[in-house]
Amino acid sequence: MRPSNPQLRGQDALYGRRAGRDKQTVAMENHKILYKVQQVFPGADSGGTTLGLSYTLRAGSHSYPFRFKIPFNNGCADPHAQQGPGTGFAGLGLGNLQQMAYRHVKRTLPPSLTGFPGEAEVRYYVKVTVQRPSIFKENRRSAVGFKFLPIEPPRPPVSTNEVYARRPFVFQAGMAGFPRKGGLFKKKPPELSDTPPKGEIDARLPSPAILTCNEKVPLRLIVRKTAESPEDVYLMSLQLVLIGSTEVRAQDVSRTEQSTWVLMTVDGLRIKIGDAGDKVKTESVVDETLWSGVPLPNTVAPSFETCNLKRSYELEVRVGLGFGKGEVQVCFPSRLSFLFPFPLIP
Repeated sequence: MRPSNPQLRGQDALYGRRAGRDKQTVAMENHKILYKVQQVFPGADSGGTTLGLSYTLRAGSHSYPFRFKIPFNNGCADPHAQQGPGTGFAGLGLGNLQQMAYRHVKRTLPPSLTGFPGEAEVRYYVKVTVQRPSIFKENRRSAVGFKFLPIEPPRPPVSTNEVYARRPFVFQAGMAGFPRKGGLFKKKPPELSDTPPKGEIDARLPSPAILTCNEKVPLRLIVRKTAESPEDVYLMSLQLVLIGSTEVRAQDVSRTEQSTWVLMTVDGLRIKIGDAGDKVKTESVVDETLWSGVPLPNTVAPSFETCNLKRSYELEVRVGLGFGKGEVQVCFPSRLSFLFPFPLIP
């Protein structure tokens, strides 16, 4: 019985159709982003060379401890890291030539990726091979997969800088109705001012914008008054949506898959923002209690970029504003959307 060879590998691939070619042609890439080989039997203490030797093991259970140190970056661009014993074309060295034909980038190892069956995946597993000396006997193999998350790169120093998206808003003047119950006596809708509120709203994140799973979104909403008006402004609705984009490439085929997570959605609010008597250019910060207790889900994979896969995220903030007086708030929804690209870490 020849030495066994546990193998630690990560793979990613795309199955798609080539544009302008035969519809049955499939574009596929298989990147061996991590490949390590270690001989555990016979061990290094057996002395001498073990090439060509065979061993017979007694019946029963046998344990061979081993240890691998997972590197920080991928190794698919390094031809020396791809060398190792194998079978078929890979054993003749042709598998390495195929690896070198692909486009590679040296980046942090990507996390395990599922959710795109038949199209793209990143798998990590430990593979054990028991080599048998006879050409008429097939080698014994077994593989056990595991989930992998990369080490977080060093974060930049804490800064007071912010990235922001700004949207102006303006309401129309005149009479507006409000929900009323049926009956003989109906309340007359309030008459609004001829000078409705006008301003700008900012959605801000720290710079650089980095979001972390299981932690709150460090969002700030700021409303700025840009014109005089006797009317009050109210926050009527708020929605936070996380948008994930996965770009998949194989040879001359490329496509982007999108996934969305609704972090929170609240309607029917009557949160007053600032005061009608505030001076022009006054900024009012919306109370963050609305979203401070909403963490990012821990099932979202972190951002990454490897040879033919790239995962990125955007945060969409949708805001609905209204204005009015007294107990009746007349809502003229001004639906504002903000998109923030950012890295997400585990």
